[in-house]
Amino acid sequence: MKSTSPTTVNFPVDLPVVKHGEHWVARAGRRELRLSNLDKVFWPDEGYNKADLLTYYFDVSPVMLPHLIDRPLTMKRMPNGVTGDFFYEKNAPRHTPEWMPTIPVFSSDTQKTINFLSVRDVAHMLWIVNLGAIEFHPLHARGEDQAHPSYAFFDLDPFEPAGWAEVAHVAGLIKVVLDQLGIKAYPKTSGATGMQIMVPLDGTLTFGEVRGFVGTISDMVHQVDRDTTTLEWEVRNRTGKVFLDVNMNRSGANIAAAYSVRPEPGATVSTPLRWDEVADVHPTDFTIGTVFERIAEVGDPFLPVAEGPGQALAEAIDTLGAEPRKARVIRDR
Repeated sequence: MKSTSPTTVNFPVDLPVVKHGEHWVARAGRRELRLSNLDKVFWPDEGYNKADLLTYYFDVSPVMLPHLIDRPLTMKRMPNGVTGDFFYEKNAPRHTPEWMPTIPVFSSDTQKTINFLSVRDVAHMLWIVNLGAIEFHPLHARGEDQAHPSYAFFDLDPFEPAGWAEVAHVAGLIKVVLDQLGIKAYPKTSGATGMQIMVPLDGTLTFGEVRGFVGTISDMVHQVDRDTTTLEWEVRNRTGKVFLDVNMNRSGANIAAAYSVRPEPGATVSTPLRWDEVADVHPTDFTIGTVFERIAEVGDPFLPVAEGPGQALAEAIDTLGAEPRKARVIRDR
């Protein structure tokens, strides 16, 4: 059945919307949402519009919600699409309706409480997307206690001419170490050029301890392959290598969630992978138009990251001799 909204992509299920005058109204569960500018083009080269973005999230919500529930969200709002201006927003906007979940988090940097938006159902997701938030950026810990992340992760960021082949190679080196330590980890494309490898945790470690764990293994991988990897903080010194960004494991930092759309050519999606396919795929394979076929075939390989069981790393940390590390200071955006 053809959607009544101006979508340009053939999605599994149409977004249930009707037009009332100049406005579109969507029904999600028992809620009705007033949506704006559905025909506004968000990806000029592809012709994808805001209706495509909203419909994507409507369809992917059953798979994506476990990765978002009870997590504070930082919004990167792009109301005029991927080529327009953007701005970051942490506090819930003043016009946020009472039914939208929020999570208050005290910031030690500003000595103020930030009232983050969060989501529990598809209506909450669509309300945020309607603000022009193309991506979902959850924090690394759940709820108000942001001192204990629910996962550690290795952030692999290639710098040209290094590309996906080099990322896949480095990911394999990291997996060798994790396997030797008996630790389960799950890779996903960043949706851009890189990869994140996530290690579900039991919630007992501090960020400093997590950085020590990730940093020690990153040091080991770098020692093994200095030609492919780099730990250089200066961007100009990373050319042609895969940067292992240990510092992203810090309080207040965030990355694109699993199944988040990215403001990249083709409307790519940050997509969980099985280890046996890492070398054979490419981030551009997974877009808002192609990822549903994959989900139907393989389900969600990333579900253990969302639902556990989380792992205790005390024995691995002791084996590695990994000491807690301080985070580099990053200016607030």
